[in-house]
Amino acid sequence: MEPLAKSTSVVKCEKHGLHYDSAKTSGCVLCRRESGELPPPRPGAAAAAPSSVPQSSGSLGMALAVTAVLVGLTSFAMQMVHSQFQEWLRNTGNSTSLFDPGQSGGTYQEKQMEGVMKEMKEQSTGPE
Repeated sequence: MEPLAKSTSVVKCEKHGLHYDSAKTSGCVLCRRESGELPPPRPGAAAAAPSSVPQSSGSLGMALAVTAVLVGLTSFAMQMVHSQFQEWLRNTGNSTSLFDPGQSGGTYQEKQMEGVMKEMKEQSTGPE
């Protein structure tokens, strides 16, 4: 995309120092507003004063601090849930280990595998 060439009819307003296209308008936006050619600006559309810019960085810092605290708390909570979930998975299918973690016993998956192996053995040695 080629950059747009500046029109030769762009001039600088002597009163306000703003640039405008003299071929399209009779003056800068402020001159036209003063003459009544443009409606007055809306109250909410006024530009922010430069003094208000540093105040926004304070609220940004507060937002970042709150976010950091929330991320930390969430990480801690997820670690706690994760460890409980792992413990639950270890104990799935082994009712004795729920009450006595020191007692050994096969897990649910091991018991299933033993049952499948037993079935396969019975099928292979079945009536011939």
